[in-house]
Amino acid sequence: MAGMMHSLRRWLVFLLALSACLVRGQDAGMVLRYSVGYNTQRASLPLTEDQRKEAGRLDQQARRETAAGRFGEALRRYHEGTAVMRGVPWTPAVELASSLQGRLDRAMVEPGHQITVSLSPLYPIERAAEEKLGAAVFLVPAAGGEQRNLPPPAPVDPARLPFTTKITVPETASGDYFVQVRLTLGDGSAPERLIAAFVKNLPLHIEPLSGEAERLRIRLANSTGPDAPAFPTAQYPLERYQQSDRGAASPIGYDFRGQFADAHAILDALKAGRDPFAGKSGGLRKAYRSPVDQTVQPYRLFIPAQYDGTRLAPLLVALHGMGGDENSMLDGYQGALKTEAQRLGFIVACPKGRDSASMYRGSAEQDVLDVVAEVRRDFRIDAARIYVMGHSMGGFGSWSIAMARPDLFAALGPIAGGGNPEAMAKIRHIPQYVVHGDNDKTVNVDFSRRMVEAGKKAGATIVYVEVPGGGHTEIAAPQFGPMFDFFAKQSRSAGPGKD
Repeated sequence: MAGMMHSLRRWLVFLLALSACLVRGQDAGMVLRYSVGYNTQRASLPLTEDQRKEAGRLDQQARRETAAGRFGEALRRYHEGTAVMRGVPWTPAVELASSLQGRLDRAMVEPGHQITVSLSPLYPIERAAEEKLGAAVFLVPAAGGEQRNLPPPAPVDPARLPFTTKITVPETASGDYFVQVRLTLGDGSAPERLIAAFVKNLPLHIEPLSGEAERLRIRLANSTGPDAPAFPTAQYPLERYQQSDRGAASPIGYDFRGQFADAHAILDALKAGRDPFAGKSGGLRKAYRSPVDQTVQPYRLFIPAQYDGTRLAPLLVALHGMGGDENSMLDGYQGALKTEAQRLGFIVACPKGRDSASMYRGSAEQDVLDVVAEVRRDFRIDAARIYVMGHSMGGFGSWSIAMARPDLFAALGPIAGGGNPEAMAKIRHIPQYVVHGDNDKTVNVDFSRRMVEAGKKAGATIVYVEVPGGGHTEIAAPQFGPMFDFFAKQSRSAGPGKD
């Protein structure tokens, strides 16, 4: 047990240190996301003792490379360890395939237009790979359906990187797709147990939208109300279009045409001197201009039908997990969060948290606080009944943000999360509803156990639900109802603080 606790402490230190590195760039976020998946595999796959030892050794090497800021080298070690765990020999060709990251020069494209696909190595190949890889490109509908083979197969020469090829989007295509680059070894095969290294899925949206995007851009530029609180919400669809086009955000599942129409409706209302969100309920998409860097940041809101502004309403801040965004909490979990919020009359706010692997540190923590301020400005929120919950990375964020602002929240609900037990005394006055599955392969249950133990020693009121046999994901939604009931009984009027 002592060895397990020591290992968990080291993993927590690594997570927090790596999340602090995210301000230095995208590579740190890539390492963090990969490290979580890597350690989930270590806990889940049926490994031999030799595989387990080698995977652990490579994990330690990756952490040292990460601490030194050599993120590419860290990824190399994680890729090699993945091959070890999957029983695939780490040959020069496998190393080459694992290293390659795909990119499109444009991800928002009109039917019949041409785009360029490129594959670039994330790190230098240590050993001379004389064997070229084959590469075939397919257009795969995101929702399933007929796949199209685009240009003829081409070789990927390790001496001539980056690899590039041009493809023409079919005139008849429209909607969400993946450009799928399928790599093969010299004999035409690809190891099935390491298929993720040999198949690169690049999201693409095909639709004639450039004219509509330009029309919205011109209207925004000529608007007379850029200081209105609702103006950033009108700006965001264009921002999202541009982000998606350059590969900074996925275009999959985003209704660009509908959101452009909503942006024009907001601008119409502002021009007429009306609040574009007055009287609306249900799920809303909103955005604000961040004081951190003046970027437009999105968030989602759920307004229960019974809210009419005549009475103060409780506010729940819901934090998504790693790889998610502002839509994850409301649109996922079979809609359970919206169901429970409607039942008890809670307003729910879902920030994006900046990078999808931010761990809610730095600018992402400020995003959460800024969203709270935005909602309190626009709605009648009971300052004594503001709550925060989250799943996975959002569970970590629930604890860390409450520790940063112990004056703000009336209760918190971390699900499959963790944090710094030594800081639990800071929030001993905040009631907590903690959930974790005892068979969680992604975030070990001992993370929550340590937090709960430290919190109870500090005098905190904690309801701890440990789900027997529960994994990482399926435990969340069934606990939303009990968690909301717990929140509904809590008020910050009994604790210290300021508004």
